[in-house]
Amino acid sequence: MKRIYYLAAFALLGGAAVNAQNYGDALRYSTEELGGTARFRGLSGAFGALGGDPSAININPAGSAVYNASEISFSLNNNARKYDINFLDTKSTDKMNDFNVNQFSVNFVIPTGEPVVKKITFAFNYNQMKNFDVDKFTFFGNGGKGLTDYFTHYANSGNGGSGYQFGYLTPIDLYNRNINTRWYQEDVGEQYAHLRGNARTAFLGVISGIVEPVALTATNTSYTSNGGNNWKHKYKLEREGYVNKYNFNFGMQLGDYVYIGTNLNSHSINEKAFYGLRDDANGGNSTVTYVNHQQRVETTGSGFSFQLGAIAKPIENLRLGVSYQSPTWYSMKEQYREVLYSKVGTQDRDLELLNHYSDPIWFEREYKFRTPSAWTGSAAYIIAKRAILSVDYTYKAYDNLTFRSSNMRDENQIIQNDLGDTSTLRIGGEFRVPFKMGGATNYWSFRAGYRYEQSPYRKEIAPVGDLTAYSGGIGVTLGGVRLDASYDVAKQTNTFQMYENVLTDKAEIKSTQGNFLFTFTARLF
Repeated sequence: MKRIYYLAAFALLGGAAVNAQNYGDALRYSTEELGGTARFRGLSGAFGALGGDPSAININPAGSAVYNASEISFSLNNNARKYDINFLDTKSTDKMNDFNVNQFSVNFVIPTGEPVVKKITFAFNYNQMKNFDVDKFTFFGNGGKGLTDYFTHYANSGNGGSGYQFGYLTPIDLYNRNINTRWYQEDVGEQYAHLRGNARTAFLGVISGIVEPVALTATNTSYTSNGGNNWKHKYKLEREGYVNKYNFNFGMQLGDYVYIGTNLNSHSINEKAFYGLRDDANGGNSTVTYVNHQQRVETTGSGFSFQLGAIAKPIENLRLGVSYQSPTWYSMKEQYREVLYSKVGTQDRDLELLNHYSDPIWFEREYKFRTPSAWTGSAAYIIAKRAILSVDYTYKAYDNLTFRSSNMRDENQIIQNDLGDTSTLRIGGEFRVPFKMGGATNYWSFRAGYRYEQSPYRKEIAPVGDLTAYSGGIGVTLGGVRLDASYDVAKQTNTFQMYENVLTDKAEIKSTQGNFLFTFTARLF
């Protein structure tokens, strides 16, 4: 019989690796990609001691006080990502590409004419810190365990290690209901309101027919799988959306050698995610022909953080910088829907849990979490006003990632065990070549950079690996206008596990992300 069943869960599916009850989503929102202008990315973001660039204030807010004139800028970004995936016995490749406006800023410089506070600055900067539109991949493989084993596991052990009573999961008369009956929310909703987490998972397997009770009695607690031991897996992950950061900056130049600044930051998250696993029986003694498990999660959130920073010139050509990034305090909302399709035997049966208008039912939940804080130390040396060498080092302790909502606090101990301290190193250089045009001196600029980001995981084989990136760029100054272009490529090896239980084989994913960036900057006054 063919069974199709829709279930919307208030608590995301207990035990599934794809849901936000696993701290992986919060970790993903806690990390930032290298957003910014083409000049900034051409030096791999090594701007903590330099300033004078819109994106530099996202590293060190004192960077706005280095400006000598008011400016406006925006950037266009082409983001391409390639995934080389190795899962079980199969290798595959996915490629994605996206074009967007990833940066906009405006900076105002107000000279004071005073010897102590020589100028004050106000700036606004927008950066896209994550682009989920290129976070899509599909992989394949053949395995002995499948979704039938996964759902059977929760039926037998999801109740604190023991099986759920059959009468608790579903009334027997409802289980044996007429083949073509359609279940509406008003029929089923009240009867299953008591099911949460692992019980919902067990219920979904039983009512779909891929999990069979050993006895049709209310007190039965034992279940068997109707599936075989040879499956063709097809797993798909698709995300779209963004994480944006907005810097509202204030800076000052004190005397000739010290710059200070602060940012008040607003953060926004908008993400739609689809997770799907289809298992097709690959011979053997399976009564189940196929199982298709799909989950859709829509996440929105907003956050607040602040930054403090200073830059000093102890000698003429040397600049030193230090900055502090506070935690970001996020408030999140999720909407979730889960669908399970199955074909068992030959008889058709459609079972659907729908609302009055036959639209998918969405359940919402809210939670709060706090990201880790970070410290950055920077140094830059200017050579004969022609060349720059710059280095940034950032320290961040990801074991300080903390859920603040009572329904998520159990994850905090897991975070303490799994995550730890990280170091990020950014090195960049720029060389300027003057040329004459219309009687004025302009400049060509050539740039290169290197970036290393340590994995936040303590494990040697981790869901997120170390990241290594290289960059290059070119720019030209034409009076009050500057045109910059850059290209950077980042490589990282991650592992991905479809579920936290039973289906725990890891896919190795080698990602290569390339970004081509163009920035237009104009002097205002």
